[in-house]
This record gives sequence, structure tokens and C-alpha cells, in this order.
Amino acid sequence: MQKVSWYNQDWLKQTLNNAFHEFDRACDRWRNLYQDADNQLKTARENIDLHSKGKTTTQERSQAEALEKEAKRQKDLLVGQSQGNNKSQFDFYPYRYFASEGFLPGFNFPRLPIRAYIKAGDKGEFIARPRTIAIRELAPTNILYYEGNKYQVNKTRIPVKGIVYNKIAICHHCGYFHKGQEYERNICINCGQKFTQDEKGNPAKITQVLEMDNAIARKSLRITCDEEERLKYGYDLITHFQYAEDKQQKAKAIAEDETELLSLSYGETADILRINRGLTRTKEKGFKLDKTSGDWVSNDNYQPQGEVDTNINLMVKNTSNILIVEPLAFPERETESFIVTFQYALERAIQAQYKLENNELSSERIGKRNHILFWESAEGGAGVLSQILEDSASMAKIAQMALDICHFAEPKDSCTQACYQCLLSYSNQFDHPRLNRHLIRDFLIQLKTSAISIESGSKSRDARYQKLLAQTDPNSSLEREVLQEIYQRGIKLPDSVQELISEANCKPDFLYKKDKVAIFCDGSVHDSAEQQQRDRIKRQESIDLGYEVIELNYKDNWQDKLSLLASFLV
Repeated sequence: MQKVSWYNQDWLKQTLNNAFHEFDRACDRWRNLYQDADNQLKTARENIDLHSKGKTTTQERSQAEALEKEAKRQKDLLVGQSQGNNKSQFDFYPYRYFASEGFLPGFNFPRLPIRAYIKAGDKGEFIARPRTIAIRELAPTNILYYEGNKYQVNKTRIPVKGIVYNKIAICHHCGYFHKGQEYERNICINCGQKFTQDEKGNPAKITQVLEMDNAIARKSLRITCDEEERLKYGYDLITHFQYAEDKQQKAKAIAEDETELLSLSYGETADILRINRGLTRTKEKGFKLDKTSGDWVSNDNYQPQGEVDTNINLMVKNTSNILIVEPLAFPERETESFIVTFQYALERAIQAQYKLENNELSSERIGKRNHILFWESAEGGAGVLSQILEDSASMAKIAQMALDICHFAEPKDSCTQACYQCLLSYSNQFDHPRLNRHLIRDFLIQLKTSAISIESGSKSRDARYQKLLAQTDPNSSLEREVLQEIYQRGIKLPDSVQELISEANCKPDFLYKKDKVAIFCDGSVHDSAEQQQRDRIKRQESIDLGYEVIELNYKDNWQDKLSLLASFLV
């Protein structure tokens, strides 16, 4: 436990203190689903009432009755009133649900899944998929097979506040993504390369990025041959990453002859972004969405109920420990095949060396395809990627394991370039033509003699500290002292200084937005009873909104109190 950054002696106390707010947050997804079903039920009943007044057609009444029945079914599923099944098997059985939302431990359930409601006759069921699978399987117009029938994903949930798009800037060179204020940059914060379009003409900056939400799939008897043909070739999926602030560590694998073989970059709790840019075999970019009904528009005969947005990219985001591996020495010929082969050899070798199951580690080529992203894909993470940088001999051991897996220790005559005992698998079938174990043999032999060399800390933290320091109140020495203490202890730096929390009409001295932590530095101006009363009211409103509030008073030993900060930060 001493090695992990998030743990200290007050972690358990703070976790229990925050349990109510975490429980409340975990209920949000269920609330949204229930509210959607309730709204559908009310709308359906209003339309049925209109028919009794002669204001709608018989066909419209029939449609309203079908929607009413569907809404009732959804509400029954959400409250566990369905009959004929063990209630503990439902997705919304409390233990299963709160485990999937991350409130309770539950490594057997996918965390924060995407759900789809499938209208199966008079029944209907919710199905859940892990986010990385849902971005493809529950994507617009995709065909699902359920109980012998075909269903097509044709609708998404529309939030109460309406559709909100994200702006994402992606570096096609290294695979890093930028959002928020970083979107305005023209140069990648990770590799320093200028943003340019990729080889297919896709831009670096995309504005219509919609975070994937719960979907609805309906039985379809008229899926055309053209639709089947387009779907057969799948979706255009891309993967990008972003390091958590101050949680990146760089290293190199250096051979005995001082040749630099690999550049390694480990990121703890990094963000992995998967974006679906639409079907691969179509002239149109992205997806079309009716912003009023939530219908995905897939043909020209659709009658829109509201404004239709085009060129929409779908995204899902996961948090995981990652390792970026970039080979620095590789053959001039057959470079792509070398990278592809090395990717799967390294993945298999890491799994074997650290005794991982296949689903505990995943990999993908990103950027210009010579960077390999490894991430811990199992719930909770296996914690092995950090061990690779901690052990100077780790890459040498992994290289030896890769040589064994690729039949170089014990030759296998029946394996010419790759086989299912070494590199081939169902999941990498599209890469089979490029896999050739002989291309990586010499490199692995050289890597077997390597040692891991950790690089010194990044300059970006220093620059960010200076930027935040310049934004502090010039009349408050306490603010500067607190920020300096955070910096010197190596704690994650705040996101902003003096930023307003509008819902609470409160402006903390330092704010961690994602972690929802607000720090207040109380100097002598806070000594009066009137000011203290105002402080209590505004800060309590922040607490009610789910923020952790840390109050540091100049009269107290605030340095000890600051030790709680690390336990709140992800």
C-alpha cells in the first residue's frame, strides 16, 4: 500500500465520509433511465387522451398504446417487477447495479456499462455492454441478434438539458487527445508535433463528438441488403489517450551496447478515448441524429421531428493504467509488419510473464501506427504495467518470454510466420496477413540484453506551477504558501485558481474540477464573525453539490490538514 499514490492513513475515514455523495452519484444513471421511461409513459397517455377527443388518428392511438406498454415494461425492469426470473439476475438488482457503477466492489460486472433496451415482443429487456464493446456493438444502425430475431439500434437517449457535443483535438502523430482549453492548441502537448489531418484526410480537430449514452433497439424486418453490406465492413474506430496530470513516468530500454531500443511512457489512471467515426463503407462522415426524438437517421425517407445534426462522432472514455511503447530501432523494410508482430509478441509475453488472463491486458497501435498502447483492461487493473518500469530487468525477461512464445527457443517447423500457438488469435484476425515472427527475432535477442533506464521528471509540472502561482491573489501570502507546499510534496496541482462554482456561488482559492475538491485559504480577512458565517453558508452549498471542502486557516497547522488532499485525488 505504501507504493500507491492515493492511499494514506485517512483514506478510509474520507471514503466513509464521502459515501453518501458517491451513493447519490451512482444512482444518477438509474434515475435517468426511469425519468426517460416516465416521460415516454406520460407522452403516450396524453396522445391516447387526444384520440378520445378526436384529435388524433387511430394509427396514432395504436402507436401511443405501444409506447405506453413499452414504457411500463421499462419501469417494471428498473424496479425489479418482472416475473419468471431470479431477481438477482437482473441488471438493476441493487448489488449488480451498484457494482457496475463502481460504488460497490464487483470485478465480475463491467463498470459503467452502456445499456440498450431491446423491445422483444411484449417483454423487452435491458442489455449491458462494457463501454469499449458498446462503441461498436451498440453503435447507430448496428444489427443485434437476440432470441433468434434481428434488432437494429435506432435511437439514443436525449438528456433533459439536450444534446451537448464535445470538442476534441487529436494528434495523429502520437495518438494523444486534447479537450477543454487544450482544444485551442495547434501543437500537441505530448509530442510537440503540429496538428495535421491523417493520411485519410480526417481532421485533427472535431467538434461534433457525442458521448455515448443508453440506446434503444427495435425489431426490424426490413433491413436492406445495402444496410447489411455496409455493416459487414464495420465502423471506423480510433483510439486516443491522455495522461492524468503529474502521473506520467518515462523510461527507455537500453541494450548492452548503449543502443536505445524502446521509449516507454507509463501513465497511472490515464484516460483512453475510443471514437466511432461512422461506417467504413460509406461516403458520409459520422452519423446523423434527430436532436428532438433521438432517432439515428440512416435513410433519406426519414421524417424528422426536429433538427437533424450530421457528421456526429460517438465516443466512450475509460480510465486505466497505460504503457506507451515506441520502438526506436527497427528494420527499414517491412516496418509495418515489424510493428504489428512486435505488438502481439509483447502483449503475449507480458501476459505470460505476469500470469495475466487474455482479458486483463489489451493493446492497440495508435498515432502513425508506430506507437503501441497497452492498457490494463480488467476491472480494477492488474497493476503490472507499473512493475515494468520498477524492475530494470523487466524488459529483458519479457523479451526472453517472447522468444519462447515465438518458437525461437524450441523451433516449430509447422509454424512458418505465425500460428495460433504463438501470435494468431480470433481478435487479431485482420492483422494475420502482416504477422511474421521472423521479423522481430533479432530485435528480441537484442532486447533480451537491455535494462530499463528511468528518465528525470518532466518540465511541464514546473511550468504549470509557475502559471498557477502567477494567478494567486497578490495580497494572500497563504495562497502562495499552500500552492508551494502542494508542489513540493509532489501532489497533483490544482486545475484552477479563484474559479467560480456557479451552482454554489462560491469561489474557492484552488479547485480540482474532475476530483471535485475545493480548497479555501483563510487569511486574516476571514477572522470576523460575519465573514465566517458567509463562508459556512457558501461552503456548505459546495459540500451539498458533492465537493470535498478543505479549509486551511493561517492560525492553524494547515500543513497537517493538507495531507488529506492526496486521498481525494484520482
